[in-house]
Amino acid sequence: MANEQKRNSTTSILSLPTDVLSKVLARVGSSSSTDLFSAKLCCKLFNEVSDADTIYQRVSLQKFEIVPWHKIDKVSRFLKKCRQCKNPKAVYRKAVVDYFSDKHLDRSLECLEDAANSGHPDAAYALGIIYIFVGTDELKRRGMRLLTGLQWGLKLCRENLRALLRMIWVKNPVFLNPTPICCAMTHERKTSSWPMDVDDVEESTCEGCACDEEVGVCAALPNR
Repeated sequence: MANEQKRNSTTSILSLPTDVLSKVLARVGSSSSTDLFSAKLCCKLFNEVSDADTIYQRVSLQKFEIVPWHKIDKVSRFLKKCRQCKNPKAVYRKAVVDYFSDKHLDRSLECLEDAANSGHPDAAYALGIIYIFVGTDELKRRGMRLLTGLQWGLKLCRENLRALLRMIWVKNPVFLNPTPICCAMTHERKTSSWPMDVDDVEESTCEGCACDEEVGVCAALPNR
């Protein structure tokens, strides 16, 4: 009786339209890559459907090291496929590691912009910090807009970037320069118009000063 119910359940899943099954597997993968890999082993249909670009675009990377101690070809191919399919998390990771390591700078910025435009907050935060450090007036203004646009997500984005940068050796000379200044005004510091850490006792009245405080994230860089 139990075996018959199991067969009926499997048959009903396999009878789903391919597009519906793809959405189901995409949701599975977005929660757990392990569960997605297990589903791929269930049958030929699952394996074929789970190879769709839309699934790689959403799959969770939580179980994958950002900077692995040992390179595993199978994992490298999987992450490369995720980046090719515009998975924002995969694109963000690679772009930040490359840019702060002084590799493929133009391409890394393009990838961060793509990830930020897709709605990835960590990418928007990293891009904002980079634009401010690059130093041109226009890029600095764009960086400030990105940071102020994050609002309540700033603290988590800051912690995520710090955690990533602690895993690598930062070689980009841009970040060896003196910390840039966003606000050149002289005024009293009061409660900020947009939130930072709840532990901050004294914050700025303007967005420029708030951005000046934000770029302090680079104090966590290994070579500063």
